Amino acid sequence: MLLVFGELYAELTNSGEACLEVELGGPLLRQALAARAAGARTRFLGRVGRDGYGRSIRRIGQHHELEWALQEDGERPTSLWLGGDPPVAYRAADAHLEPPAESFFEGGRVLHAGAWAFGMDPARTTAAEVFREGLHQGLALSLDLRSARWALRADLEEVLRPFLPLAYMKADAEALEALELRPGELFQWANTVLLFAPGKVRRMTLFEEEDLALPAGLHPDEAYGRFLAGASRGQEPEAALAAALEGGDGTLRPKEKDA
Repeated sequence: MLLVFGELYAELTNSGEACLEVELGGPLLRQALAARAAGARTRFLGRVGRDGYGRSIRRIGQHHELEWALQEDGERPTSLWLGGDPPVAYRAADAHLEPPAESFFEGGRVLHAGAWAFGMDPARTTAAEVFREGLHQGLALSLDLRSARWALRADLEEVLRPFLPLAYMKADAEALEALELRPGELFQWANTVLLFAPGKVRRMTLFEEEDLALPAGLHPDEAYGRFLAGASRGQEPEAALAAALEGGDGTLRPKEKDA
């Protein structure tokens, strides 16, 4: 089983026609839904407000047969991400993520999170506790190193140090630039790194690098979610990535559940 935890928000973007387009959930939810569509049993720990955005996010997960460990915050609204240059994040409910029940870890094989969860307390403390428990239970740890404007490299290194190297990591050029990282330094962060760029993904390990084409229409978040689906079934990273890159129409179609 794949376990995912971290940010959940409503993304608002100006469409240029005096109205806002709304996308619900964020990158971690996209990854979780892609893993579920690839057939992996997937459980998500997150926190939303007791509002319309939070209810809609819950319904999306339920529609795609995601197993929710969803917390509702009665005092804070669902977080918002406002698209623009630069984008602005209003962290609310998900910044107050609380530790899950022990049952959250049951059946897990891979534990995946976003870098945002490690950015500000109390969610930062919770994220470290969840990773620590996952490590204690022998789960493979994964991180989406997506650019986070709160983050200084030293901050992220400090909170992640007890867990490095992780098993898997997703990165892109924007995240490397924001954190002042060179691709070669990523070997200190994870055993297998998937570095995404327009039209391609580079699989990086300590011993080899391999560039593969990213199929047209396949979003990097969907590709990484599919990759984690394979990893959660025990596939080797090379085989999991090859399976993740098959097809590429970007359509979420739930398949047969795994055990």
